Amino acid sequence: MIISSQVRGLGSCIKMFFVALRMLMGDTTKYLALVCGLAFSTTLVVQQGSIFTGLMRRTAGGVEAIPQAQIWVMHPATRYFEERKPIEDTALQRVRSVEGVDWAQRLFVGMGSARLPDGTYAAVQIIGVERLSKVGLPTQFDFGRPSDIEQPDAVAWDHINLPLYKKVKPGDVLEINDRRARVVALAAAPRSFISSPAVFTTYERALEYAPGERKRLTFIIASPKLGYTAEDVARRIERATGLGAKTSDEFFWSTLNFFLKNTGIAINFGVTVLLGLIVGVAIAGQTFFTFTVENTRHFGALKAMGLSNWKLIQMVLLQALVVGLIGWGIGVGAATIFGYNINQRSVIAFQMTPHLLIFSFVIMLVTILLAALISIRRVIMIEPAIVFR
Repeated sequence: MIISSQVRGLGSCIKMFFVALRMLMGDTTKYLALVCGLAFSTTLVVQQGSIFTGLMRRTAGGVEAIPQAQIWVMHPATRYFEERKPIEDTALQRVRSVEGVDWAQRLFVGMGSARLPDGTYAAVQIIGVERLSKVGLPTQFDFGRPSDIEQPDAVAWDHINLPLYKKVKPGDVLEINDRRARVVALAAAPRSFISSPAVFTTYERALEYAPGERKRLTFIIASPKLGYTAEDVARRIERATGLGAKTSDEFFWSTLNFFLKNTGIAINFGVTVLLGLIVGVAIAGQTFFTFTVENTRHFGALKAMGLSNWKLIQMVLLQALVVGLIGWGIGVGAATIFGYNINQRSVIAFQMTPHLLIFSFVIMLVTILLAALISIRRVIMIEPAIVFR
């Protein structure tokens, strides 16, 4: 007896929800307007959020580009990757002597001016790696091999996937700060925050290309021995040498946080995302309220048939949730299609993360619940007698 009553109750709920969906999709124009408004808002949030995430990740692209380097040693005043204060060459041996260090190598990162074969000039990033290990070179080459940089005056050119710099071909001779540089390979490095091509060469040759200073060593990259953590070894290096030492994760986040706090990138993207939210809430709220007003007679009829306010509220919430999920799914799909062919070397930075999808889903729920609350108040105030007017 109890089971049969529960079955009847379940059946009535299903019928009620079916009626709610028929009411929702009966007016095709308003239904599509709701879905499109939420889809547009979601697309804007996810797309702009993904571009923001990708752009911020590129600020620390130089750190991520060398996964072998678990520890970065630098001048104590260095806060982020682009802020480079050279240290003395003797620091390399001091770092190698610290307990827990498996290996440590020099890395030079600097800027210069390169004269291209057509006579134009380009600001280039000069990266010098150890001749034997070549840790710091890109893992992928479009032409040539890492060992080619050992040739006289040899550099590997990274055209950063821009047509402006693709005119540089293997065999071309450049002038970097008035010194001869012969392109022997084309590197395929991920894009960095600074949209300038990079030239990769040996550490000694990089020093010749870069403007001279009394101290020349930019970074020391290292790795801990088995049984030691990168955090522990980094702290040991700081105590033993007086230099700054950070794990790759620490250096990545300190670089990202510097750009996040000291530039207008976050504010600019935040305004765009906020605009998308306002548009989504406005369209969803106005359209959903209009939909409820135009279905007042239907809700009144259901009240006259004995349906409680709580059941009517459930119907409105179901309608809002269905529209929200469909709009969110279409919006995420559109943003995914936009970023499908965008990779680390594309001009557009795009990095869609699970956190961003969760954020957009929560935003969608908040938006549609606000729209539903406006409509619920109208539904509760409906009198069954409206059916007979």
